[in-house]
Amino acid sequence: MAFEDKMDQLKTSMNSKPVTNETTAPRISKSYTLKQDIANELARRAKEKELTASRYLEQLLKKEFNL
Repeated sequence: MAFEDKMDQLKTSMNSKPVTNETTAPRISKSYTLKQDIANELARRAKEKELTASRYLEQLLKKEFNL
C-alpha cells in the first residue's frame, strides 16, 4: 500500500465521530474494614469462583439488595 493511501486511511479513521459509551453509574471508592476471619472467608469463596474479593462482594451485595 502506498504511503498516500495509508495516510488517507488514517485521516478518515481520525475524522470519524467518536463512539459514545453508554452512561454507567460512577464507581464510588469507599474503604471498609472487615474482621480478619470474614475477610479470609470472602477471599476463599471469591477464589473458588475465580473472582477478586471485591467483585465477589459486589455480587453478594447486589443479590442482597435485589439490584
